[in-house]
Amino acid sequence: MGYSIKTALVIIAHGAPSAKWNAPVLDLEKKLNLNPIPGISYTRVALMEFSEPHINTVINDCEKQGIDTVFALPLFIAPSSHSEEDIPNILGLKYNPNTRKSLKEEGAKLVNTKIHIILGPTLSYGDIIYQTVLQPIKKMSVNPSDEAVLILAHGDPEYIGFWNELLKGSEDYVKKNTSINYTDAKLVAMGVDLSKEIMPLLQKAAAKKKRILVQGIYLSSNVYDMAKMSGMLENQSGLSKSHPSEKVLYSQSAMLPECSDAICQWIVQVTQGWLQNK
Repeated sequence: MGYSIKTALVIIAHGAPSAKWNAPVLDLEKKLNLNPIPGISYTRVALMEFSEPHINTVINDCEKQGIDTVFALPLFIAPSSHSEEDIPNILGLKYNPNTRKSLKEEGAKLVNTKIHIILGPTLSYGDIIYQTVLQPIKKMSVNPSDEAVLILAHGDPEYIGFWNELLKGSEDYVKKNTSINYTDAKLVAMGVDLSKEIMPLLQKAAAKKKRILVQGIYLSSNVYDMAKMSGMLENQSGLSKSHPSEKVLYSQSAMLPECSDAICQWIVQVTQGWLQNK
């Protein structure tokens, strides 16, 4: 008698060695706690690897808070081995001996708790990705009829079907919500030569349009920094010789922090939907 269920929302992101990458993700916790979700007693952000607070640390904190149920929401753009294998195994929701062995070798701490844990969807369910792609493109756009859009992303090739659908959906969403009629997209693996991967697409777009807007689908990274690191900002001579009036503009916007309000709104909506149907 007098017992009440306490429910926590735990948002799980990948995490990075870079504090700059982690900061906007961790800031979501502060934003969400400014307007607590009715039915949620405790809200935290956890990182899968590299930096604290790790998933195990946050679940231990939930135990100290007397939490009975955790709604774990993976802050990943689309399904991947991280969202479908690593996180479920860390949380004890799935048993894959090979995955658990790899996680332990990487220093991950597996969760051992009696708390009831429910795992939610990735960001690819719904139109939140499309919104965060469109917003910076609209800011960069000056004359839509003279512009092309190139959308870049990186993801798990084992889930290529999800990525093909997401990239095609993003292109369609841009065309539907702007006057831009030329779009292209490519999934580019991390660590590859960006110039080699996207130069053919830029050349193709430059033959049709005077200005190319390049936008990425990344949680906390942007295509401007990627282009700068790969030397792309200085490697446009092939385009400018044949098309002197064209200009390639690389977006400096990532999903976070630029679209953190929209991400928070998505988190609230998904959490409320779970609360109503649990």
